[in-house]
Amino acid sequence: MTNTIKPGLTPAQLAVPARTPNAAAGSAGQAPAAAPVRGTADSVRITDSAKALDAASRGEGVDTARVEAIRARLAEGTYKPDAQAIASKFLAMEGQIGGKA
Repeated sequence: MTNTIKPGLTPAQLAVPARTPNAAAGSAGQAPAAAPVRGTADSVRITDSAKALDAASRGEGVDTARVEAIRARLAEGTYKPDAQAIASKFLAMEGQIGGKA
């Protein structure tokens, strides 16, 4: 997803008065005229990782029935996690984070 920020849609900026020459500072002449503010075409791109984190923080895509079933098995003491599967998932995740597939 790419959002383009268009010039002219920003809140109005307050005018800043130009500095006046300071005789004590040794300035001899007028201050230069302020240059006009020029807009730019800035854009923002939201990465897929950021989108996934946003969805996860809202609970989207969470199988609540499965979560409750695992909670119940944990409470009963009957949940036996598969250590090999967990290790494989961690290695795959580490490869994605490190840029290695």
